[in-house]
Parts: sequence; C-alpha cells; structure tokens
Amino acid sequence: MTRPRFGLIARIAWLVLAIEALAFGALTAVYLDRSRTIMERRIEAQLQRVGRMLQEENLPLNAVATPCLMSDLIGLEYQGGFVLGGNGRVIVASDPFLLGKKAEEVPGFDPSWLNDAARPPIEASFTSERLTAVLRLRGPQTPIPLYTVVLDFDTAELRAAKREVIAWGTALSLAFLLFTSLAIVFVAHRLITRRVQRTLRALARIEEGALETRIPITYADELGDLQQGINSMTEKLAAYIAEQKRAQARIRQLAFYDQLTGLPNRIAALEHLREILLSCPQEYGALLLVDLDDFKTLNDTLGHEAGDELLRQIAERLRVEFESQGLIARAGGDEFLVILSRLGATEEQAKQRVEAVFSRLRESLALPCRIDHASVRTTASAGGALFHDGDPGLEELLKRADVAMYHAKASGRDRLCFFDEEMARAVRRRAELERDLVKAVETGQFVLYYQLQVRGPSWPVGAEALIRWPHPERGLISPAEFIPLAEETGLIVPLGWWILENACRQLVAWERKAETAGLTLSVNVSARQFYQPDFVERVLEILEKTEADPRRLKLELTESTLASDLGGIIDKMRVLKQRGIGFALDDFGTGYSSLGYLKRLPLDELKIDQSFVRDVLTDPNDAAIARTIVALAESLGLQVIAEGVETPEQWKFLAELGCPAYQGYYFARPLPIEQFEETLRQMLAPASSDGQGTVKFEAGGGT
Repeated sequence: MTRPRFGLIARIAWLVLAIEALAFGALTAVYLDRSRTIMERRIEAQLQRVGRMLQEENLPLNAVATPCLMSDLIGLEYQGGFVLGGNGRVIVASDPFLLGKKAEEVPGFDPSWLNDAARPPIEASFTSERLTAVLRLRGPQTPIPLYTVVLDFDTAELRAAKREVIAWGTALSLAFLLFTSLAIVFVAHRLITRRVQRTLRALARIEEGALETRIPITYADELGDLQQGINSMTEKLAAYIAEQKRAQARIRQLAFYDQLTGLPNRIAALEHLREILLSCPQEYGALLLVDLDDFKTLNDTLGHEAGDELLRQIAERLRVEFESQGLIARAGGDEFLVILSRLGATEEQAKQRVEAVFSRLRESLALPCRIDHASVRTTASAGGALFHDGDPGLEELLKRADVAMYHAKASGRDRLCFFDEEMARAVRRRAELERDLVKAVETGQFVLYYQLQVRGPSWPVGAEALIRWPHPERGLISPAEFIPLAEETGLIVPLGWWILENACRQLVAWERKAETAGLTLSVNVSARQFYQPDFVERVLEILEKTEADPRRLKLELTESTLASDLGGIIDKMRVLKQRGIGFALDDFGTGYSSLGYLKRLPLDELKIDQSFVRDVLTDPNDAAIARTIVALAESLGLQVIAEGVETPEQWKFLAELGCPAYQGYYFARPLPIEQFEETLRQMLAPASSDGQGTVKFEAGGGT
C-alpha cells in the first residue's frame, strides 16, 4: 500500500491549522470561563451585601420598594421585587398592588422558593433579559427563613461586560494567533529559503550560459519537483535557443519584407524614412509613391496570378535599377515607395535628380513583361514629396506624396507630379467642401431646379428635377463639383431620397392645376442609392406618403448602375414598374452599352447623351451614334429623348432623324419652380408663329 505523500506546503498548512485550532480552543475556553466567573462573583458579592444589611437591619425591608436605592446597591438596573413574610403573604413590594397577597397570587412566583428550608441563603437565576435573586433571611435561632426577598434586575450591563471581556479575549487570541502564524511562516521560510537560494544560484549560472549546471534535490516535495523541472528544462534549453534564433530570423523576414516581391515592406520603408528625418539631413531627400496604371484591369482580364507575376517582375527591375540610389519598398497592392536622399542642397537640384530617376523608371517599365504567353506593358504614376532638415514630419510627408500621386493620376497618368501648395489648397478646399456638404444635408440647404422636356417642336411633356446647392457664403455651387463628392462620401443616398420626396410633392402640386396635370417628372437615381437593400420599399413609402401619381414619375438610371447584379436590378425595376413608375436610361452610349441588357430591362425611354448632341452637326461619328440610338429605340419600342439641345440647327437635325422629344438650353435652362412655371405658362399661351405653326425659342430658354 502506497503511503500518502504530504508535500512541503501541505505539511506547513496542516501544522498552522493544528496550532491555530488548539490556540483558538484554549483561548476561547479561558475567556468564556473568565467572563462567567466575573459575572457570578459580582452578583454574589452584591447580593450578599444586601442580604446582610437586611438581616442586620441596616437596611429596612421597605427599601425593596425603592428602585434607585436597590439599583445603587446591586449595580444593576432594578426592575422590581417583593418580600414574603412567614405567613406566605407579601409584606413589602415595589408594586403596591401586590401588598397583602398570597405568594401564589404574585405574577412569576416560583413555589420552589419556599419549599426547601435547607437551600442556600442566596439563589440567582438568569434569563436572556433579567436576573432574579432570592434572599432567604433567617433568624439567629432557627434555620427557617423569617423573610424571603425576591429581586429582579436588568442584565444589560452584565451582558455588556461579558461582551467586553469576550472582545478583549478575541483580540488577544487573534494577536496570539498572528504571532504564532508569523513564527511558523518564518521557520518555514527559513527552511525553504536555503533550497530556493541554491536554485537561484544555479539559475544565475544557467543564465550566464553554463547549461551543464544541475540543482541538487534533497527532498521529494513540490520544491523538489520544481528543481527537477528546471534541470529538465536546462537540458532542452540549448536546442530551444537555436530554434528561437531561426524563428526570429523568419519573423523578421515576415515583418519587414514583402513575401510576394522580396522587397522591404511598408513598415520597413517607414522606419527607414523616420530615421532619415530624425537625423535632420542638410541635403534634400524625396519620397516617391509609385502606383501602376490600370493594374486592376490586368487583374480582371488575366487573373490575379498574372498580376502577381507582373508585380514580381517590376519589383526585380526596380531592385536592379535603383537599389544603389535609395530604398525601394512595396507599399501594398500595386504601390511602391522609393526613398531617395542626398539629392542636393537646393530644391531645384533635388527635383532634377528625382525627375531623372523617374525617367529611368518609365524606361524600365516600358519594356514588355512576359506573363505566360502574353506580352504586357505598363506605366506608372508617381507623386513626389521633398524633405529637408527633418521637415515635414513623417505623416505629413506621406500625405503629400499621396496627394501628388493622385494628382498625377488625374492629370493623365504615366507621369510624375511634385507636391506643391496648390495641391494642398485643393485638398483643403475638398475637405472644406465635404464639411459644408455634410452641414448642407443636415440643414437642408438644397433646392430643386426643373428643366423642361418637350415633344415635337414645342409641346411641354415633362421636366427633369435637378438638385442645386445655393451655398450661404459661396453662392450657387455647380453639381459637377459636389455630386462626385457626394458619391464618394455616401451622402448621395440621403440626397437622393430628399430629391425623390420633393419631386413627388411637386407632382402632387402640378396635379392640382389643369395646365401641369399631365406633366411627367424625371428623377436621377445614383447607383449607390439604387443598390440600397430597401430601395423599392423606400420609393413606395415616399409615393404613399406624398400621394403622388406613380404614372407621372420617371426614374433615370445610368449605365454604370447596370455594371453588376443585373438580375437584382431587373427585379427591383419590375416591382416598381408594376406600380406604374417609368424608367429611363440616362447618358446612353457613354458607358458599357449592351443590347443584351436593353432587351431584358423593363425600360420606357433612352436618353441620347449631350456629348453626342453637342457635335452632331460637325462630327459624323456623333451623328451616326444619334441616328443609331433613335433607330434602336424605335425597334425596341422605347421612347427616345435627346438632352443638351442648345441650337435650332441641332433640334432640326435630330427631328429629321426621327427623335421626338428634346431637353436643353434651346428650350429652357434648369430653373427654380416659380420661373419654370412662368416659362411653362408663356409656352402654353398664344405665341408668335414663324408661319409654319411652331413656337420660336431663343437659345437659353424662356426667361
């Protein structure tokens, strides 16, 4: 049978528990006994004193009825009492109603007080709240009591004294226990410390590299198990250290180098740049952010594996060409960072050196890359930001390079642009415009303008609702300036709902007037708004809320809206079309035009984009496109309207092509609702004729 094994900690714990249990038991017994002894001696002494005084007639019997006197004599609060004569009747009482009564008639009387003459002269009994004392006063010649005195006292003071004694006893017990525990812990500490010190000395030698060190084990307990574990760990430490060094090298490779190209990554490049800036170089340096042009198109057409291979080949060219001049790093995606230093003492010298570097970069990228069986050429746009003497800081430098790179993209790509203050001002203007746009959406600064749509030479058939922003400080801001920003920030969605709701309210207002009741109203819907999951529900909710006639509402979609999820788009259009809403395809021919989706989409109208109308008289291609759109709409059973008609010659040419409806400055500019309705009244009123029954309009509208 295996003997139970008690470890070092267990042995100390059992020892402490045993001593504390014995100490508590002993101290508790001592102090409880002390408390009881103090109480009994005090009661006995005081009662004996009172008994002697009564017996020696130093205290009259009627003093039993005096509460203050009895309280002072005993030292406890007197509650009441009485004296029984030899005939068993009450001769003295603190309660006058008890006088003369027999003992049996006294409340709380105990017959045993009188039955045994041999009982001690003093007897006391305790209850939870009081002390009852019985004094038997005997004569000098007989043991039979002459009088029996019964006294009742409140024991609150005795209980308080007992609690005080117990409290002191508890405090002393705890102090003793604390002392003994500390002594035990001290002894145990001394026993453990020697072994721990040996272990620490061995660990110090192991830390210095003496991996052959072993700790002597003297006891088979927890500390012994720990020492054995340290010995086992030491045996594996050398192998572990070697493995850790290999892992650290791998981690550094993963942390600071791009796994696809082998170039330093963004983290390594920024750390290198931070060190350069902190050294406050006297000569100029530059950060170039290089972004490949049309890389997404390559990925989409040839696949991501081809894109990865292109990045590897370009990275190798950059390494061979520029590694000796500065740090080349892959920032992520198709972006690379080039950090150049010591470019010259003047800004002009630095720019010339950077331009020379970028020129060689362009030449290198111009060489074709062989990917599978395809030959791929690419270009790059770069943004350059100069630094000198540690200025600007790292974050600002990155922002400047990024702004300059996007400026290069917007300027036609395949070029280098240096950051300048004009770019900074443009960025600030854009940020200010974005803040103002958010505020404008929140405060409702926008208004709707309406541009007339006519059929034939002069008959008004509807209008297009166009949003305008009368800025409180900058005046009327062009939609070409704030609509793209609203698209980027997502504010186009709440703007779109605002436009739709106000357009529906205008339709309701027009329905109340005979001259406008038949007008339709077209509302542009952005792709971002159309792709909202609750688009259909929101449109129907607005129609129900405004009580507008859905047959007079036409939603205009652009071809970019149809770029993805054509099935979902068709489902939404069909639901709304069942409610009577019409659909027009805006800017037709400028995007990814496809006869396939024209056949499937539940459209009502095609709009010839103004870019074709503008040069329809001078460009045969634009004229051919306009002719084709009109013929296509007729073959598909769709209405067609030309927008951007600005001259009578354009109108006549389109009319000859068979285009039945028009929109543009030749008929009316976009106008506020009051001016629009005034223009409409002028058109509907009797007008001067050119002899052929058509109404003449001056270019620019009717205002």
